[in-house]
Amino acid sequence: MEGIEQSVKRYFDKSVTDRERAIFEGAIALGAIYHQFVGTPICKDDEIIRTLEEAIRKTMRLQPYRESIEVKINDSLIKGQKDHPYDYETLKGKHLDLKVKTGYGGAKATVRMRYIPEIDFTLMYIEKLEEV
Repeated sequence: MEGIEQSVKRYFDKSVTDRERAIFEGAIALGAIYHQFVGTPICKDDEIIRTLEEAIRKTMRLQPYRESIEVKINDSLIKGQKDHPYDYETLKGKHLDLKVKTGYGGAKATVRMRYIPEIDFTLMYIEKLEEV
């Protein structure tokens, strides 16, 4: 793995710190989740919601430097059970509560994406940074 990382690292500016790279890797995961999964058909069905949460978690763990990914779809914001075949909605950013923990070199970052009701916006932000 070290040889591969050395090949990749040469594309990053030499001034990029481990801390910045850990943040960068986490931010990539949030953006990927948002743009790959928003728009997925969904309804208020526990099996569908849990399956989608698991799919997001498992696929995003494939990306480099992910230590953990927590995915919660807020089903209280999804309308009720389907009444007819056309009665579904699509996953929106406001349905997602995500926490991605990354580690790179001597740094760890926890980034979040969640709906913040007081600003009526799904915010992506850095929740915690650590030097290890």
